[in-house]
Amino acid sequence: MKSLKPLILAALLTATAAAGGCSDTKSNSSPTEDSSEVQNISPEDILFKWQKPYQDKLDEVKSADSAYDAFDLFDLTGDGNPELIISQGTERTSVCEIYTFEGGALSSLGTAGFDGTFDYLPEFGLIREEYHGDGFLLGKFRQYEGGEITDFLTYSDNSESASSGASIKHEINGEEVLLPDYDATLAQYVDTLTMHLGRKYTFGDDSENYALRRAESWGGVLGSKRKAACKKKLLEIADELGEDKKDAAFELCDLNGDDTPEIIVSSGSVTDAACTIYYFSGNEIEQLDGEYGRYGRLLFDIGSLVFYSESETGFTYWSLADSDFSADKYKSSGSIMEAGRRFPLTSTGIDASLV
Repeated sequence: MKSLKPLILAALLTATAAAGGCSDTKSNSSPTEDSSEVQNISPEDILFKWQKPYQDKLDEVKSADSAYDAFDLFDLTGDGNPELIISQGTERTSVCEIYTFEGGALSSLGTAGFDGTFDYLPEFGLIREEYHGDGFLLGKFRQYEGGEITDFLTYSDNSESASSGASIKHEINGEEVLLPDYDATLAQYVDTLTMHLGRKYTFGDDSENYALRRAESWGGVLGSKRKAACKKKLLEIADELGEDKKDAAFELCDLNGDDTPEIIVSSGSVTDAACTIYYFSGNEIEQLDGEYGRYGRLLFDIGSLVFYSESETGFTYWSLADSDFSADKYKSSGSIMEAGRRFPLTSTGIDASLV
C-alpha cells in the first residue's frame, strides 16, 4: 500500500523568493495484482517508438538556437500518440513548431500560435489562433486532416475601430457578414474547454525525462483495479461539478517520485481556480486536505519534487516527498512543468488518460 508522507505546507514567501496507451507501446513487464494492492512497475519501463525521435529533436533544437526554451506533448491528431510541440520563446512573433511520429518517422506539421503558445479546443479538435491589433481582430481555427494541419474557419472583426470612424466589417472565411451571423458562427467555440499548449515543460534533464518517459505511461503502470477506481472518482467529480465542469480538467502526475501518479483535478482556468489532489492508498483513492494553485494549475519542480503556485504576494510551496522540506531553503532545479490541465474532465478525457 502506498504510504504518503505528511504534506508539508510551506509558509507564503515574498515575490522575491527563489523559484524559478498506444499502438506503439511495448512493456518490459506488467503490473501484478492481488486482492489488496498493486505492485507497480516503473513508468520508464513502458516504451514508445516516438520517444527517441522526440528526444533527438529536442537535442537538435537546444543545440541550434537558445530561443527554444519550452516544449509540450499533446495528441493533436487523435491517434493516441502525442505530438511534440516546441516553443520558440515568448515574443509576440514566437510560434510553436509541431512534430508528429507516424509510419516510423518524425515529420513536421508546421507551426502554430503567437507568444510561443496556442489554444486547442479538444471538444472540436481545433487549434485556435487570434491576433489582436490596434482596433481589429484576426482569427482562425485549424484542424488536422489528411496528414496536415489546414484552415477550418477564418474570422475578422474591427469593431474596436468604431470610435475612429472606420467602416465596421465582420468577416467569416473572407466574406462580410452581419454581426448576428458572425456571433452565431463563433458562439459554439466561446465557452468550450480550451487547452493552452506549447510551454508545459522547460528544457532540463529531469523535465525532458519526465515528459518523454513518464508522463505518457501511467495507463501502462496502473493495474485494472486502480484504473477503475481512478475512472470512478473522476466521473463522480465531474458529476458533482455539473455545468461547472465545462472548463474543468485533470492530470495524472507523480508529485513525490514513487512511480505512482497523484490525480490533480483543476476546477477551471480563471485566476482564482484551484486544484484538488487525490492519491492512491492501495486500490482506493483518498483526497489531500486543501486546495492548491492558481489558474487551475500547479507549477511542479520535477528535479526537487516540490510543487508551488504564485500569487500577487509571492510563492507558496509544498512537498509530498520530503518531510523535512523547508520553503526558505528551496532552490529551483530548472526542470519545471505546469500540472493540472492535461485532459478534459469528460468521459473521453478520462478514458484517454488511462490507455
